[in-house]
Amino acid sequence: MSGFVTRTLSRNEAILEFSRRMGFPWAVAVRQKVPLGDALGLAVGDDVIALDPSPPYDRSLRDGFAVRSSDLVGAGEASPVFLTVCGEVPMGRIPDLKVEREQAVLVHTGGAIPAGADSVVMLEDTSLVGDLLEVRRSVQKGENLLLEGEEYGRGHRLIRKGDILDHRNIAAVASCGAVEVTVCDLRVAIMSTGDEIVPADSQHIVAGMIRDTNSSIIMANMARAGIKGVSLGVVGDDPEKLRATFNDALESFDVLVMSGGSSVSTRDHSLMLLRELGGGDVPVRGLNISPGKPTIVSGDPSRKKMAVCLPGHPHSCAVVSSTFLVPLISSLIMGEPIDRFRKVFLPAEEDVIGRSGVEEFIPVRIGPKGEAMPLWARSGYLLAMSGSDGLIRLPENMETLRRGASVEVWLW
Repeated sequence: MSGFVTRTLSRNEAILEFSRRMGFPWAVAVRQKVPLGDALGLAVGDDVIALDPSPPYDRSLRDGFAVRSSDLVGAGEASPVFLTVCGEVPMGRIPDLKVEREQAVLVHTGGAIPAGADSVVMLEDTSLVGDLLEVRRSVQKGENLLLEGEEYGRGHRLIRKGDILDHRNIAAVASCGAVEVTVCDLRVAIMSTGDEIVPADSQHIVAGMIRDTNSSIIMANMARAGIKGVSLGVVGDDPEKLRATFNDALESFDVLVMSGGSSVSTRDHSLMLLRELGGGDVPVRGLNISPGKPTIVSGDPSRKKMAVCLPGHPHSCAVVSSTFLVPLISSLIMGEPIDRFRKVFLPAEEDVIGRSGVEEFIPVRIGPKGEAMPLWARSGYLLAMSGSDGLIRLPENMETLRRGASVEVWLW
């Protein structure tokens, strides 16, 4: 790697230092009024703020009777309390009646609680004869009801800028009447380089050529950050064509992600282009990570432009785009890196052989008993991630982990 990687940075150090130098977050363009269905899976372009509290009024959690808890002190099977039923709350309406002492009002699940009541006694704990209600159980203040604003109040941030709209938060957005949202319109171009690469849709290829897989890998991982990329296809190792495509891309897009052209070769011109973008500097010129060491990043904060060159080997590209590129893009949008993994510690199903001094990632499958089963792969493998549940992470200061030892697992 002599002459290319002069000083590797740790993955976190590279993200944080580059983010600081570029002045992240950048002001990202947004698309206004995108219907919720079309915005699913995308990063929202602005905070979504609740216009109303949740719930919007005191609501019953059970079918039963709205009561004053003080009227039912000591109530039980052997010593029931009798209350007078003075009405029923119709669904979808706020009641105009009030529960006075030793009174009860019939309510249904989700119905509004009338004034004066502070709890709900469940239907099965009562018997009704005429308008006389027998109650065989005491209740605590607030029992079986949700208070207005108990979950969140008016002005609460439901989703922050950069969060992905998905099954976890769409209900909250819809509940406050936001049938449309803004989404991030970060413009990302993806380009594969190399004379040996041909487009993925090539039907017939000659010996020595391979189809482009990295563009698809990068697009898939960009989607994990809620961002859609645009493929520019394949550019060979022609310096002038590469320069023209590079410059044209950064005129039209905010971020250019390249793969290939980041290893030592007389035909690799990516480093030169990234150096020019950075005004003679390439802030990230190699990562202390395996696989994925030959990763380079540069940018121009005055123009709000960034270029990233990832390794050409498919497995290396997959690891770096998921563990480095995704949090870097999140930092550009939100000002903080978010890698979109869920992290757990699980027992290793076999010895995990590592090497000290470098952060390593190994595909993993979770066994039937919750054990971490490493899927050993080389950087050029295509099926390394197929069937995996995530990645084993070995920190820089860790070597071999023995079978049964606790290992850090990053789940997809």
